[in-house]
Amino acid sequence: MKHSQRLSTAALACALLAGSPFMAVPAVAQAGSSRIAATPLRVTGFDVEQVDRLEPGAELNFTVWGTAGATVLLQIDGSRRTVRLEETQPGRYQGAYVIGRSDRVGPESRVHANLRRDNRVATALLGEALQVGWPIPGDTALMPEIQSVAVVREPGRDRAEALRYTVRGTPGGQASVLLQGSESRNLVLDEVRRGEYVGTYVLPQRAWVDTQQPLVAQLRIGDRSVRSSVPDAYARVNLNSRGPEATCYDCATVQAVNQVTVDGEGRVLGTVAGGVLGAVVGSQFGKGDGRTAAGVAGAVGGALLGREIQKRHNERTQYEVVVRMNDGQQRTVIYAEPPNLRAGDRVRLVGETLELQR
Repeated sequence: MKHSQRLSTAALACALLAGSPFMAVPAVAQAGSSRIAATPLRVTGFDVEQVDRLEPGAELNFTVWGTAGATVLLQIDGSRRTVRLEETQPGRYQGAYVIGRSDRVGPESRVHANLRRDNRVATALLGEALQVGWPIPGDTALMPEIQSVAVVREPGRDRAEALRYTVRGTPGGQASVLLQGSESRNLVLDEVRRGEYVGTYVLPQRAWVDTQQPLVAQLRIGDRSVRSSVPDAYARVNLNSRGPEATCYDCATVQAVNQVTVDGEGRVLGTVAGGVLGAVVGSQFGKGDGRTAAGVAGAVGGALLGREIQKRHNERTQYEVVVRMNDGQQRTVIYAEPPNLRAGDRVRLVGETLELQR
């Protein structure tokens, strides 16, 4: 009997290696799959940089936010191939598609995103047109309706700011809100109850939301969508910092723009070299040996004078922009050419240059 059992086990192993149709998923793999399935898989944002015209050579740049560690593929109506996005940051996927001559991508083309991890897929439909000024792709179906849009502040982790957005309207749709500030993005909301869509956005470190801009919400059902703009949505939101002036750690105000002349060694000119030379010569004349003093003065003076002439030959003009950062510190940024800045301008420090804030 034991011999028969050994034969059956060996036969089963051969069948599995040979790809037998009776092969089953091992119990360990099934348990692992159930654990993976318990992890939420979702798309939380979907955005595109709109172009002025959809023509061959135009580049469409897409960004998808969602579950980290996944593969994201886009399908554009009228395109010849799918677009694979790269995960540039955990949960943030970016990529571009250049329209070819054989593509039939138009203003009414829809874009679907598939976020896949293991054997699960989450999908989302782009909630805006690819071309600037074009209505969102749709059909003649009944338009959805947005009844209300609200935002409140709620505690975040590690003292971070968190905002909870709620949109109420036609049930069974896909709702999102447009966040404007340090990083513009579309936040996708979940339908927690019939016709009630909710989503929370935790502000990353040094990020901010422009509470002075209207809050734009969108609700899509099928291929039809509607937008609602609320000018004072953040009026009752008590954020620790209301706008970019208080939350932008790299932002500053221009205090002064100074034009200075520097020598060949990069030092600001202002001390006359003749004063140094006179001090050296004078100290030698006071010792009673006129010929020795004259010789020393001639040697020292000649060396200093030659060096001074060389520095003067290499002198140049540069521009110092003095700024005061939001945290109160003062910094100076050097420009080789006249910068298009003046006192009072709001700027942002990016590397070693300043960007004017509009």
